[in-house]
Amino acid sequence: MRSVKGEAVFLSASIDTLLERILSSKHRASDVDSLTAAQSRLLFLLWMKDEIPIREVSRITHLQKSTLTNTLSKLEQAGHIQLVSCETDRRQTIVKVTNRDGSLVALNKRLIDETGEIFYKGFDESEIALYESFLKRTLVNLKETLE
Repeated sequence: MRSVKGEAVFLSASIDTLLERILSSKHRASDVDSLTAAQSRLLFLLWMKDEIPIREVSRITHLQKSTLTNTLSKLEQAGHIQLVSCETDRRQTIVKVTNRDGSLVALNKRLIDETGEIFYKGFDESEIALYESFLKRTLVNLKETLE
């Protein structure tokens, strides 16, 4: 009898690694983008949810504080964001987008869409919906374990 649960964890980790490699490769091949795939994904989130506390970014992305701080620092050095103290609570740091370069936004959206096409190649709409429902349930389970 094979360990389906253990295999699922291994497959998920492999998928995550391959997605990172594909996105990184696409970013390196683009003329517009000098960001890493990880920086680009984080910046894409910030374009959608601007001026939010670092704590909220961490909650949404599930990144460890050290990884998030390092990535945000690089984005700030590159002029894409600014880290500012919250006016009402000095203990909080707010992430503010300073660079909304339209070509960069369009490139990131295109690369994410292209990767999604690769990811779901051969899936029909009902399979995609079912798979995503499983992923959402898994994410909830994992979040509950860390809380």
